[in-house]
Amino acid sequence: KMAGAGAGFDRHITIFSPEGRLFQVEYAFKAIDEPGLLSVGVRGKDSVCVVTEKRVPDKLIDPATVTRMFNITDKIGTVMTGRIADARIQVKLARYEAANF
Repeated sequence: KMAGAGAGFDRHITIFSPEGRLFQVEYAFKAIDEPGLLSVGVRGKDSVCVVTEKRVPDKLIDPATVTRMFNITDKIGTVMTGRIADARIQVKLARYEAANF
């Protein structure tokens, strides 16, 4: 039997496992405990410099595909820290807002 740790109990936040655990809540706390990335931005009179850490989570991932810097428009950009999936959603929303502005 090849069941995962949650065996289906990690799909919903309101379903307890037989041991009385809420896996989604545990996953959320684990995400919070991960060390954050450092990002620094400096604005000059006519320029901006943004620096962020680049951590590649796995050896099998191409480092060129890992980024924390995103273009919103051709003149607006952002640096995101935290979960990359959350960052992509926020970037998508920002692009939508910028396109409708």
